[in-house]
Amino acid sequence: MENKIVIYTFSSIAKQIASTLSAKKYQIIIVDPDQNRCKEAKKLGYQTQRLSLMEDQNINSLHLEDPTIKAFFCLSEEKKTNLFITLSVKSLVKELKIITVSYHHDDNKAIALAGADKIINPYELGALRTFHLLHKPYILELLDNILFSESNIEVAEISLPKNSSYSGTYINELHAIEKYNLIVLGIQDKELSEEFIFYSKGINHKLDSGDTLVLLGESHNLKSFKKSIFN
Repeated sequence: MENKIVIYTFSSIAKQIASTLSAKKYQIIIVDPDQNRCKEAKKLGYQTQRLSLMEDQNINSLHLEDPTIKAFFCLSEEKKTNLFITLSVKSLVKELKIITVSYHHDDNKAIALAGADKIINPYELGALRTFHLLHKPYILELLDNILFSESNIEVAEISLPKNSSYSGTYINELHAIEKYNLIVLGIQDKELSEEFIFYSKGINHKLDSGDTLVLLGESHNLKSFKKSIFN
């Protein structure tokens, strides 16, 4: 029996997730109150339901307790909507895995308290696109680790402060990356341009104060690395 993923609202992030999970052979069900978004999702081959989930009876109509439904993604572009629906779905279907988007780190605690089992942000999806270019055979395994496992894999932007001990160091010589088991996705050097430089391009960039590193790793390792840049 085919495993299913229910996604609430066909937002830009939802399109990325739906595409990747569809490639993993999940049956994607898009639920959205907007007629145009439903039409767009249907054209892409997804099963759709035009429905608002602001009422419990509509949530119940989805039969989310079905064991073939492996996860519910709440991906509205509105923070209040994500909070309310996450809370409502969790109260009605306690065992269901709920994955909710957060556009601001400060909102994570509230979303977690509402019942989200996993919180994602747009940077994680950007990281997935990067890995798709670098290691295509492993992209789906990585997606599973970020979205469905109990590990705390995150993507973080970390800027080098003034007088950091890492200033003047080339990325390839930054031993703390290996020490904390992190992966460099790219860097932004605002002195050069506003463009994000993907590490996959093979550029061994010299770090300076004000540079921003984008790193992938477990949350506790990211925090340890961030502390180390002030030493």
